[in-house]
Amino acid sequence: MDASLSGRLGERMCAAALLAHSLYRNVAGDGRNILETVLVVLVAALGFGVSTFLGGASAGSLATGLLAGIVLEPLVTLAAWLGGSFAAWLVGARLAPAEAKSIRFWTVARVLVFAQTPNLAGVLVILPPPYTSGVWLMARLWLLAATSTAIRESLGLSGGRVLVTLAVSAAVYAALLVGIFSAIASLDVGRVTSVHGIGGL
Repeated sequence: MDASLSGRLGERMCAAALLAHSLYRNVAGDGRNILETVLVVLVAALGFGVSTFLGGASAGSLATGLLAGIVLEPLVTLAAWLGGSFAAWLVGARLAPAEAKSIRFWTVARVLVFAQTPNLAGVLVILPPPYTSGVWLMARLWLLAATSTAIRESLGLSGGRVLVTLAVSAAVYAALLVGIFSAIASLDVGRVTSVHGIGGL
C-alpha cells in the first residue's frame, strides 16, 4: 500500500470514527476503486482480530490465535459487512425519498464499510476484567452509531426510517457472525475462540 493511499485511508477512517457526517456524504458520492473499500473492512476487523490472536497466543496456541484472529476475523467480518449492507440497501432504498430510491447497492455498501471503523477499538478487549465487557459494549454501541450515520447519509433517511433500516441491517450482520462462527465450530479441527463473544472452531 503506497503512502498516499494509507494516508487517505487513515484520514477517512478517523473521520468515520468521529461520526463526521461530511465524510459519509463524500464517500456516498465517491465511486472510487473497490480496493479501498475492502482494505477498510479488513483493517477495521483487525481490532478484534488482534485481541483474538493475542488471547490465543497467551493461552499457548500461537497457530490457533493466528487462524482465529488474523485470518477468520477479517473474513467473517467481510462477509457480515456485505450481508448487513445488502439488508440496509434492500430495506432502506424502499423507505428512502423518491430521489434516492434508485441508489445502487455498492453505494450503500461503500459508505457502510467506513462505519466498521469502531471495530478497531476491539483491540482493547485484551484488557483484563472488568474492562473486557465494557470495551466490547463500547465498540458495539459505537459501531451502531456509525452505522446509523452511514445509513442516514447514504440513503437520505431520517427518524424512524433510519431506526428500521439500522435494526434490520444490524440483525443480519449479527446473524451472519453467529452463523458463520457456529458453522466453523462444527468442524472438528480444534477450537478457535472469537472475542466477538461467539464460539469458534
